[in-house]
Amino acid sequence: MNSSTASTKRWAVSISYFVFCLLSFTLFAQKQVSVHADGISISSDLTPKQALEEALAEAKKNALLKAGVPENLLVSNLLFEYGNEHNVESYFHGISNTELSANILVDSIYDDRRWFDSYGNMNVSVEIEALVYTYDKPKDPAFFFEIDGLKEVYLDNESIRFDFVPSANGYLTIFAFNEDESFVLYPFENKDHDYLSDENGHLFVKEEHVSFPIHPAYSQGYSIEMNDPTKDEASILLFVFTKKDIPWIDEQVSLESVRSWIYKIPLDEREILYRNVLLKQPN
Repeated sequence: MNSSTASTKRWAVSISYFVFCLLSFTLFAQKQVSVHADGISISSDLTPKQALEEALAEAKKNALLKAGVPENLLVSNLLFEYGNEHNVESYFHGISNTELSANILVDSIYDDRRWFDSYGNMNVSVEIEALVYTYDKPKDPAFFFEIDGLKEVYLDNESIRFDFVPSANGYLTIFAFNEDESFVLYPFENKDHDYLSDENGHLFVKEEHVSFPIHPAYSQGYSIEMNDPTKDEASILLFVFTKKDIPWIDEQVSLESVRSWIYKIPLDEREILYRNVLLKQPN
């Protein structure tokens, strides 16, 4: 994205700095439970890192059980939780495509213990403190949206435009994640120059096509500058569509803070979609 700082990428034009200062709003899921749980991995062929990931997955499973999540639902809930917590793509792929009755956030991971038993197997145990969010209503199949015109690959300095079409009235927040930064793409707020900010609390109307960027200052589209011209750069756009106006209140955008924000929204009042965007140099 064009910026006065050459070392970072920005998804807007004529913007010198990103500041996120949004209205305060809190919404809780139907049930939020704090759980202490442990997990263990016993293996003869896993690496220490793989064994730790397996132990963490077991601890999350036990945390969900302690919170009262039925065992037959654990597979879907753990599908996207297993593995690297910082694997943004895997996480959002899971939350976009899995029907979930519960979500789990790990608050703390205590020091893991490692030892070998008499059979030569490596044992790895771990303890966690986690928050489990459970929901009393399933996803609303009539509440969804479509994104049209967003490509998977863009060239350096190529403009990005897309259309948003909701199935019902609602409110939209778009996050962008890449290796270097995470930020709110929409509604964008420029604290220094308010006339460059998007309107907060915009209601998107059922079946009405809306072209992005909305703000006339960016009518030519979002633009991208590559940080490293020698390699391709991957980003993820996360679209969060909600029935109620739930402003983003945290100035610091991170995977964990966005997950917590999403989990506090009832399952039947939100729809999530992520899209990969790859930035390439022209041949």
